[in-house]
Amino acid sequence: MTAAASTIRYWQTPHLPGVELCRARHLDFSYGRHVHLDYHIGLVQYGGQRFIHKGNSHALVAGTLSTVNPDEVHDGLSLLPEGYEVRVFSLPPAQLAALLPQAENRFFAAPLLARPDLYAGFARLHAWLEQPAIDPLQVEEEALRLLATLFALPGQAHALGDPQLRLLRDYLLATLDARHTLEDLGQVVGLTRFAFLRQFKQRTGITPYAWLKRLRLEQGKKLLASGLAVSEVALAVGFFDQSHFHHGFRQAYGLTPAQFRQQMAGSLAR
Repeated sequence: MTAAASTIRYWQTPHLPGVELCRARHLDFSYGRHVHLDYHIGLVQYGGQRFIHKGNSHALVAGTLSTVNPDEVHDGLSLLPEGYEVRVFSLPPAQLAALLPQAENRFFAAPLLARPDLYAGFARLHAWLEQPAIDPLQVEEEALRLLATLFALPGQAHALGDPQLRLLRDYLLATLDARHTLEDLGQVVGLTRFAFLRQFKQRTGITPYAWLKRLRLEQGKKLLASGLAVSEVALAVGFFDQSHFHHGFRQAYGLTPAQFRQQMAGSLAR
């Protein structure tokens, strides 16, 4: 990510354990092609965002939700010269299943959803979660109502359901601090290194190295949110040079690992 004059805030709340919240105002920025470990529900309240998802271009503007599944490659850039403001919910699959068991193994059918009622509801819920004194019962009721409505909509098959991709993803998440080769990764799914490289890029839209790097950063985010020190997290996810972790994290999320850790810790301390 390259950002000029961006303001980014991440936080978590005891009312929705495990859910990461973000509110950002961007001016003149771009996100490169990337994936997330979690479901992302996003809404623009000012300006707009253009992004590529599965080879198609989409425009996210006020009144429409973005609904991105785990492991779906996408990018993003400002739709207008004046930039935009966005609110995002990041829901880990395990936390979503705990909140709403019927949503387990369900995936969004499209990256945009034109439902003004859901847009207004998620915008209201996100704003509530910026208030330390919000009533937890009110939050829980609204969150469950919105998520139940959202995941009752028709879904779709998803790459995460592909046994080979799931196997590889789980293997990498369990060995983030190890060195990997194309030959080793190919053996995990029963392919030669040449076939693996070709098929992986065709299936995901990015290279195995780019995917691994993003998995390391995504898992690093979760460990930082749990309170681990930046140096410990860098090593745990495979960045043997802490400066590379610092640079990669800032490029991906718009702030340094230390800043992110401080924001997340401060939100629970309020």
